[in-house]
Amino acid sequence: MSQDQSQNLQNIPIQVTDTLVFDDFASMKERFAAHMKEIDEEMTRLSKSLEGQSAKTQSGTTTSKGPLILDFLSNSRLIESEGENRKLKLQFDVSQFDASEITVTIQDNKLTVSATHEGITDSSTTVRQYQREFHFPQGIDPKTIVSSLSKDGVLVIEAPLTISTEKPVPK
Repeated sequence: MSQDQSQNLQNIPIQVTDTLVFDDFASMKERFAAHMKEIDEEMTRLSKSLEGQSAKTQSGTTTSKGPLILDFLSNSRLIESEGENRKLKLQFDVSQFDASEITVTIQDNKLTVSATHEGITDSSTTVRQYQREFHFPQGIDPKTIVSSLSKDGVLVIEAPLTISTEKPVPK
């Protein structure tokens, strides 16, 4: 990583909370797995769309100088609230890791969640790793991103959205 890149890299602190994402113990594991799979699929779809939008903006194929227009955000399950209170809410299943083993960083609108667990016994060493990336829309202020880790191992990352989902009026 070059010095320029490392200067843009920001760690996002993780707040450990006493909350549970799933509070009913019956069938919790199956519901948890199904919920996390749905969220993961939506995050992947949205991140790919945002990555493509970012590539278009960087290559100069879009000419808007105002807020980024992203119609597909308004229909995403990852968006909470409405109007000026809208926020992007991401969830990651890191239940197999301690909070101290999890790192959340952002660099150039790309969020990275990584975790490493090393189990050492007398006869072996086991390493378990997790890494996910998510491309945020342009205009997200990294200082406004917050993360929290629930008791049941769900890392929740929230970022306020200041992006317009309205279509521009042609001039």
